[in-house]
Formats: sequence, C-alpha cells, structure tokens
Amino acid sequence: MGSRSVGMALALATTTLGSAVWADDLRLAIAASNKEFEAAAGKGDSASLALLYTPDAQLLPAGSEPVGGTKLIQKFWQDRLDSGVRGVTLKSLEIEGHATTAHEVGQYELRDPAGKLVDRGKYVVIWKRDGGKWKLHRSIWTTSLAPVRP
Repeated sequence: MGSRSVGMALALATTTLGSAVWADDLRLAIAASNKEFEAAAGKGDSASLALLYTPDAQLLPAGSEPVGGTKLIQKFWQDRLDSGVRGVTLKSLEIEGHATTAHEVGQYELRDPAGKLVDRGKYVVIWKRDGGKWKLHRSIWTTSLAPVRP
C-alpha cells in the first residue's frame, strides 16, 4: 500500500470516527433535552417546556393549526398540563444529524397525575442548533390509540 493509500485510509478512518463521535454526542444531547422535557412536564412547568424550543419553532398537533413562537408554545403546553397531563415519557427510535439540524423519530406516552395512561403515540421532531444547544424546531405527533366512539 502506497503512502497516498495509507493517507486516504487514515483520513477515512478519522472522518468515520469523527462522525461516530458526533452522532453519539447528538444522541446524548437529544436524550438530555428529552429528559428535561419529561421533568418540566412532570412539574407542570410550561415556561421551561417552551424554552426547549427555538424562538421560531412550530408545533404541528393533529386537529389544530400550527402553533408557533415561544409564547404560544408555552400556552399550548400549559393548556395540556391544565387538562391533567403530568407524566410524559419520550423514547427515541431513530436520530440522524445533518450539520445544524437533526431529526428524531420516537414514541411517547402521556399520563395523568395518578399515573393512568392518557395517550400514547409516535412523533417526529426536527431539532436545530440554537446558541450551542440542540432545541426542538418542528414537532409533530399522532396518537396510536383508537378514537373513542360515542
């Protein structure tokens, strides 16, 4: 193997290793933000929830128009917390990074203060680097529970 081939092999190995480390850091950062989200919801703290989003973030809830901006996102989550949601569990299934953005596919569970399941489903989040931190930028979710029939 010539010196040029060795150099290319080392560059490829370094790039692959760097990508793996970056991917691990990304997963850890998103997992930490998800834990912050769960903790804030558990405390009924909509202000802390809203701070986990970029200033121009949008929620895309089913059966509703998009909800954008910090104040409206805080109000959206406060309304949900006031309706009895307290326990939030988020489980990442897939995370992929794209320089200053990333996407996550996962599953969620919502529980009331007594621990009873209120909803469960799946979600997609587009994350964005904001001030050196990964924040939620676009978020859409849908229930996995069958509709309640009258």
